[in-house]
Amino acid sequence: MSEHLVKVARFAARSATDNLLDDGWLRAVDGFPEGGVVVAVSGGLDSMTLLHVLRERCGAAAARHLHVAHLDHRLRGAASAADAQLVVETAKRLGLDWTVETVDVRHKAVAEHGNIEAVARRIRYAFLQRTAERVGAAFIATAHTQNDQVETILLRLVRGTGPDGLTGILPLRSVADGSSIRVIRPLLTTPRARIAAYAQRHGVPFREDASNRDLTRTRNRLRHVVIPELERLNPQLGEALGRLGRLVQEDGEYLKTIVAAWLERHARRAGRRWALPVAELRVLSPSLRHRILHTVAQQKEYPAVALHHIEAIEQTLLTDDGVGKCLNLTGGRQVRRVADALVFTEAYIPR
Repeated sequence: MSEHLVKVARFAARSATDNLLDDGWLRAVDGFPEGGVVVAVSGGLDSMTLLHVLRERCGAAAARHLHVAHLDHRLRGAASAADAQLVVETAKRLGLDWTVETVDVRHKAVAEHGNIEAVARRIRYAFLQRTAERVGAAFIATAHTQNDQVETILLRLVRGTGPDGLTGILPLRSVADGSSIRVIRPLLTTPRARIAAYAQRHGVPFREDASNRDLTRTRNRLRHVVIPELERLNPQLGEALGRLGRLVQEDGEYLKTIVAAWLERHARRAGRRWALPVAELRVLSPSLRHRILHTVAQQKEYPAVALHHIEAIEQTLLTDDGVGKCLNLTGGRQVRRVADALVFTEAYIPR
């Protein structure tokens, strides 16, 4: 083989391994990246590599299209501060604008009597949305990988999820109801091993969170103990669960249209008050009835409504002796049987 052909072959091989993004899918996402992208960067391997890849993809237009955002959760003391410093130094070196904020997540979680991970996630996405609104960006890019998708689906499966939980992490979604800003996950189909190889080859700096090796944490045990064993059974575990998630999502989107059509025809709504006819609910298949009840019971600003809430509604309020009975849902909402209807309302608080 001539020297020229060898160079071409090497270039092609390197280009193939360097391409961590699904370019075909990204090209189909309207407005990406020219609409502006806030890149969520923690300082870890995945997000620092995502920043590097997007910077390379945008080329000379990177400073126009990309904005780096980092939230210091103050959960790891000096290590958290060092994460923020690395992100700022990298943004400067790449010629990109950045936003860094600090919040005491542990203090907020204690004050709210909330789960620290759930509180951190809520605060983090609120920060990212606020940053995107301020800089006029249409997208927020996060560095979720194929490995994150596998862990999420397996965790939900182990904890007892319904079909919708098997969709895992969505590649593209609105950051919040009513917002035009979308969260995009460009690395969601990319295995972390390829990301690590890319980072090593290109000298991408990153910091390691020592807590990721703590096997007392459920996700870490899954990552370091359970998943390697499953991969011995199926080396393509990531692709298999990713495919499952996509198929379940497609079915779920179709079923949402069926639910919406039923609600349009049968439900009565006034603000946050919903009324559903009992007789029409009773004749539905259990699958469709569960989805309708969950859609009405689950309001996004409230904690998640679980299957046991839906089953309690069926077993307590849809029976012949259900009239006058009431059940509490999450976030202070209630559902009450009033004559021939299920009525979902805010809880009444005497003054």
